[in-house]
Amino acid sequence: MNRDLMHGAEVKALVRDAYRNVPPTTAAVARKLYRPEDLAGIPLSAVQRALGVADHLRFADVRPGETVLDVGCGGGIDTILAARRTGPSGHVIALDFLPEMLARTSGAAREAGLENVEPLEGEMEAIPLSNDSVDLIISNGVINLSSRKARVLAECARVLRPGGGLCVSDLTVRQDDLPPEILTQPAAWAGCVAGALAEGDFITKLERAGFQDIRIPHRQPMSIDDCALYPLFTPGVIRLMKELIPPDRHQSVAVAIVITASLGAPAH
Repeated sequence: MNRDLMHGAEVKALVRDAYRNVPPTTAAVARKLYRPEDLAGIPLSAVQRALGVADHLRFADVRPGETVLDVGCGGGIDTILAARRTGPSGHVIALDFLPEMLARTSGAAREAGLENVEPLEGEMEAIPLSNDSVDLIISNGVINLSSRKARVLAECARVLRPGGGLCVSDLTVRQDDLPPEILTQPAAWAGCVAGALAEGDFITKLERAGFQDIRIPHRQPMSIDDCALYPLFTPGVIRLMKELIPPDRHQSVAVAIVITASLGAPAH
């Protein structure tokens, strides 16, 4: 158990170091994932720090007046898009454990003229919200960063109201297909690859947390060149991937998926 806790602490430390210092160089990621009409009006500061893996909000049923929790708000693109869709009567809580990310999201929300965004510092393994307090949970390329994914999903279920929805995107991989020289690289954890689940494992963990009606409306292979768009993948790791992964798999070293689910009503 102590070794697991140490591993979790090490993962959290490397994620903290990697994301705290992310440079504003990922506008290409935003342009790759999001439609131009959705990016229109998004502050450049958020566009330049896009670190998600899919446009999951295309599949999220965000309704006016809802309370939405964005787990791992990052640079703020998804928080801003969700806040626009909930409207002034809605409320979007931007959760992150890095003050730097919260400051970036808050600044971008102000620049976008939004007053319905609330920054919240905290860990996704211990969300500082009360039970049954949000209508929808969104997250983009973040859950893989935790070494305690079952705990994260249990926390999501706890704060979600019965019948509420979840729409998250992340990478899935077949771990046996990735060389250990890559899986043990800190940058591979920060880039969500080393910590990625197989698709079936993700679904199982959701079911065990109490989610139902689980669907995967989107799958998109991620190539080594796609990975290189993210500064979290160092040039050394990209070089290792090209050297150690068979050439016929260079176009699909991982798969970005979107998962939607709902929380079942409590038994009577």
